[in-house]
Amino acid sequence: MKNKILLLVIGCVFAMSGCGSAATQTESAVENISEDASATTDTASSEGEESTEEAASAEDAASEDESSEDALEEETTGTDAESENVDEDWMGKETAPDADGKISNGFMSITMPKELEGTYLAYTNDNEINIYEKEGHDDGYGGFVFGICLADNYGEYGGMRTKIGELTDADGKLHHVLLSFASEVQWDYTKYEEVPEAYKKLEDSCRDIASTLEAEQGGTYVDGGGTKGEDLYGDLAKEIAATVESAKDANELEAADLSPVYYAISQGDEAKDPMEAIGVAYADCNSDGVDEMFIGDIENQQVYDIFGSENGKPVHVVSGHFRDYYKVNGPFISEYVSESAGVNVATSWNLEPNSSELFLQYSLKLDETDEAEYKWAVSYSDGKWEELSEEEYNDRFSNLEYPDAPALEFKPLNSLK
Repeated sequence: MKNKILLLVIGCVFAMSGCGSAATQTESAVENISEDASATTDTASSEGEESTEEAASAEDAASEDESSEDALEEETTGTDAESENVDEDWMGKETAPDADGKISNGFMSITMPKELEGTYLAYTNDNEINIYEKEGHDDGYGGFVFGICLADNYGEYGGMRTKIGELTDADGKLHHVLLSFASEVQWDYTKYEEVPEAYKKLEDSCRDIASTLEAEQGGTYVDGGGTKGEDLYGDLAKEIAATVESAKDANELEAADLSPVYYAISQGDEAKDPMEAIGVAYADCNSDGVDEMFIGDIENQQVYDIFGSENGKPVHVVSGHFRDYYKVNGPFISEYVSESAGVNVATSWNLEPNSSELFLQYSLKLDETDEAEYKWAVSYSDGKWEELSEEEYNDRFSNLEYPDAPALEFKPLNSLK
């Protein structure tokens, strides 16, 4: 607008060129307007530059934001891809059974029953075949039922992984074959109050399915290999029977790392023949799939010697006697000790897999003497006792007994000669 005024004034100047003072005033006005126009032009130029710089800055910022969004998108996409890879690494590759129900990971295979077709999914990797119940898996609750995996070292089983056999490959290398189980609910518990039928059928069939395992690249699989008591301790049991039969006194048994009870019961008015009264039994008391050996009184189930296995070889765990004996109660070993008249201690132990070490669960003490600090007490470590009420003591003590646990199936020593 000021530029237009400048042109108008200049036109007037030419028209008034003969008018002295007026011309002078007009000339002065033109100079003033010119100065204003120049100043305006400079300001506009400056404002334009600032606007251009601001626009450039905004454009740069937008570009940076766009780049950040792209980077975030790429990062998120990368994370998703990485997550998918982690899932694939963890679960393995989904593997469909062939027409006969065989599922193979290239090294070993199992065969699924025809009647279970359509109820499961299989995932495999180099040393595992894992079976999932389809509905539970599709509903997002895992669906894991069981897995068959290989371990190359003793002691890699226990807990939720149980040894079921041994696979020797074409090169002669021994692999422990393990059956693994879920440690938590794997189906939609909001839909089912009890185990879904399809899941239960798979779970109930898992051991039979595992027994169909075959080596795919040569070699052999022995179902139950390395787990049975007769195989692990059979020769040792015969040696023990011979030692008991020939022992002349208790010292001779103790020197052989055996309980003196086997000689003691042959003495006195109620003497028994230890070769008939004492027996050997095999049972898996720590749920690792591998049997332990127990030597004890056939009639009352009192155990006086316990043997486990370490790296496939028998190891002696502990010996007892009349006032300090053991019983097998389900997955635990219970020890009963009469410390003195009126003082009795009962302890729950767990035998570590592939070990001769007993792990303390808890001990209970009943002290009916006048000097007792507590009549009923519990300890979770040696020598540290905490008071219990009689009801609490009885409740804990009943847990030691496991009334539904199967009795040991003892074979008398004279049957092992």
